[in-house]
Amino acid sequence: MSSLDSAAPAVLDTAQSIIYGPQIDRDLAITDRGRRKMIERGVIPPPDGYFGGRAFWRADRYAAFKADLLAGKLGKRRRPCVPAEPAAA
Repeated sequence: MSSLDSAAPAVLDTAQSIIYGPQIDRDLAITDRGRRKMIERGVIPPPDGYFGGRAFWRADRYAAFKADLLAGKLGKRRRPCVPAEPAAA
């Protein structure tokens, strides 16, 4: 039996885990440019930091954002479409 077989499976601490931008892109089905624009608009929270030039977020903070997103708390209110008045003939 090797030492790898006897090793217990690692449990990730969600408070200490990090998520990089490309993982968010895949999760939300957006592009990296879309992610940057959403950060500028304040939809996605700003990154918690940068590691090697790559933006990262804490997993628990991203999970809170995703829960708010799925609950509809971050949606923009849409203006009703008002038809234009017909031109006078």
